[in-house]
Amino acid sequence: MGSWSILDEVEALIIPEYLKKEFSQTAGSLEYYESLSNSAKKILLAWVVLAKRPETKQKRSIEIAENASKNLKPKQFR
Repeated sequence: MGSWSILDEVEALIIPEYLKKEFSQTAGSLEYYESLSNSAKKILLAWVVLAKRPETKQKRSIEIAENASKNLKPKQFR
């Protein structure tokens, strides 16, 4: 994906497949995520999407889902 358009899906609030997978495996996480404001969702989505390495995207997705299951945002976004 080109650097000019990398945040288009974030602006549209489109959840990447790898984050959807983590939400589906972590009870209550999607419900909390959906309750966040659009600007809070965009911050979290950008944090995941802007990671360069697939391993980092995965790690951040897990961190978002695990925190969301506890009705929290990742520590640095609280």
